[in-house]
Amino acid sequence: MGRRAAGLILGVLCLVVAGAVLADIAGSWRYHDLWCFYHGGEAVLRGIDPYDRPAWSILTDDPARVVGSRIIKTPCPSAFAYPYWTALAFAPLALFPYDVAAGIWGAALVAGLIGGLALLARVTGSTALLFAVTLGSLPAVQVLAFGQVTAVLFPLLGVASVGTGVRAGVAAALLSLKPQLAGLFAPAMVLRALGRADRTVLFGALATLSAVTVASLAVFPVWPIEWWRETTTFRFEVAGALPGAWGLAHLSFGSAWPGAALAVGLATAVWLLCRGREVGANAFAAIAISLSLFTVPHIWTYDQLFLALPWAVVLAAAARADLWGRRLLLAALVAIAVVVPWVIFVATFESGSDTLNGVIPALAALLVAATCPRGATMDT
Repeated sequence: MGRRAAGLILGVLCLVVAGAVLADIAGSWRYHDLWCFYHGGEAVLRGIDPYDRPAWSILTDDPARVVGSRIIKTPCPSAFAYPYWTALAFAPLALFPYDVAAGIWGAALVAGLIGGLALLARVTGSTALLFAVTLGSLPAVQVLAFGQVTAVLFPLLGVASVGTGVRAGVAAALLSLKPQLAGLFAPAMVLRALGRADRTVLFGALATLSAVTVASLAVFPVWPIEWWRETTTFRFEVAGALPGAWGLAHLSFGSAWPGAALAVGLATAVWLLCRGREVGANAFAAIAISLSLFTVPHIWTYDQLFLALPWAVVLAAAARADLWGRRLLLAALVAIAVVVPWVIFVATFESGSDTLNGVIPALAALLVAATCPRGATMDT
């Protein structure tokens, strides 16, 4: 056996062990979204409509949530929150007993986090700093503690950002397994490619979306109507408390609707900052994901793991800067990516609201725009 094969086997074994340990520490994420994704897959296997609220409530019921006279709040209220193609993707995981599936999921979380950072490290020469800033951030800790699918999809961000052609389009489209992560980012990447007369990204994205749509409609033809109903009722109401434009608007004005004005205002400010600057491919992708995380409803703080891309772009800019410029950029990066989110989290912990962390994607977009070098054109 060669060294390469031995190293691969050792790496897989380490992932398996790490996944099992992580799942054990996290209690198999029984009170978080993995419980919902797993039962979405089970609904597919058992032919149950996951958007039927009574049926979903029975399917996701867990006797372990009853502790004495106290009932722990269900992690899966209302109905399944995602497109039916997401439930299809989790059907293989639902073939295993839940605790075994949680161990597999733990390994996928660790692999996704490391793999995503390795891909984004291509943007900057400061690999160690990127790992340190990202892994020390609030979103990275939350994504592991809550077992969030964001970490598993994380490598797709890297492929969609630093990849090209069909592969980039496929990666951008697959982010629709959690639609809010694709958000404005996937369309922006496709439009940029079209602006550069590259239709292969669009082809990859359309082919992928067509495939998952056909497969899901073949199994459950009416799911788009039922999912849309769930998204525009209960799920949109929840968005008013989440860390983004809509949550900040609700916190400031008592209504989520001014969030649209906040999103437009941020996009305008970024556009003004970018005028007369050279916005390269990586910076464009970083700004796109920042604006998307700020604007799209139903984004949680752990989804801000995707801000690792802006952090990588800022680190690359710091490496090009002079001594004082480098120090200033690194200080701003650590403050925005690590210090401020943790301070907000601690300060608002008792209230249970993390809405104020909605400012972080906005600050990330502005910081990336400000680091773009002065030039005559915008590479969009």
